[in-house]
Amino acid sequence: MTFTFSIPTDIIFGEGSTSTVNSLIEEVKAKKVLCVYDKGIEKVGIADEIIHHIQSANVEVISFNGVEPNPSVKNVEMGAELASISNVDAIIAIGGGSSIDCAKAINIILTNPGSILDYEGRDVVKNKTKPLIAIPTTAGTGSEVTEVTVISDKNDQRKVVIGGMNCSCDFAILDPKITVNLPASITAATGMDALTHAIEAFVSKKASIMSDTHALKAVELISSSLKRAVQNGSDITARENMLLGSLFAGIAFNAAGLGLVHAIAHPLGSLFDVPHGVANAMGLTTVLEYNNELHSIQAKHVEIARAWGINTQNKSAEQVSYELITEIEKLVKEIKIPTLKDYHVRKTDFPVIAEHVLKENSMKFTPRDAGYHEVVNLLEKIYNN
Repeated sequence: MTFTFSIPTDIIFGEGSTSTVNSLIEEVKAKKVLCVYDKGIEKVGIADEIIHHIQSANVEVISFNGVEPNPSVKNVEMGAELASISNVDAIIAIGGGSSIDCAKAINIILTNPGSILDYEGRDVVKNKTKPLIAIPTTAGTGSEVTEVTVISDKNDQRKVVIGGMNCSCDFAILDPKITVNLPASITAATGMDALTHAIEAFVSKKASIMSDTHALKAVELISSSLKRAVQNGSDITARENMLLGSLFAGIAFNAAGLGLVHAIAHPLGSLFDVPHGVANAMGLTTVLEYNNELHSIQAKHVEIARAWGINTQNKSAEQVSYELITEIEKLVKEIKIPTLKDYHVRKTDFPVIAEHVLKENSMKFTPRDAGYHEVVNLLEKIYNN
């Protein structure tokens, strides 16, 4: 057995843990910080609450509240310009995956010359970045503990993945209390994103015992809590389990990579503005069925099913696999995930989408290879679901 495993981020987890932000700022000796968030986080008062807390410690706060969904190159450049002019010492990301990815990208070009597009790939970012603290408000992307940031290149209509050294957060504060007021639709979408991370990491060609352990625990937590969190946002135990499940899934895929579901989800986001978690939820069971043709993956599906709580005794691997797929399909319907048709994606768009899918880096890790025709067929099945 051989594997490599690391996690670049110090984690502070628990109800009320946002109160530790000041001690972290003091630890990195910052006197002026850039807070990165979107209008939604501002509107519900989460950003103001955290900023007030920071200011009470005599730390100057510069706010960049213009984060877009699926942040673009221009969006990152605007934030970086503000940070540079203000000469900030550290960055604090408040929000979901878009805010954290935007903050990571801002941080990269603050200390590395040129455009964020110059750093596509792995370990291209050479200069050390400023201290970065992430405070996720959703249980989904796991971006707070990964060495990856994803930015939209609007010119080429694609997602750009930047990863490796100097691309991560230094600290992550995970406070389930601040996820309580998350709308049901966002809870559903981000939760399915986290579930997809866990499953794709577990079946990845790059999976190891370390990533598997985190992935299966994530499946256990998310499968038992996502529906509860969607139906009753104030269920603090469900919120805690979802945040923890998202964390474990992020740790798993940071080590093992992702797969075909994400390869399909990225162009759906860049070409049609389908929210990332929704796109993953749309494609997950279709890709599971596709991968299920491999006996080795059926065996992995049995392990996922056990983590889900499905009784696997005296059943064939094929039977258990389809029970798992059925359970996920049922969950997707119960939490009201939209369909491709809701985003006005047409069958005539499938050839272009397929071309983009085949260029995605995560295709390297997917357990069953897929070519152009296979991807088009998968899109047909997703469309008809």
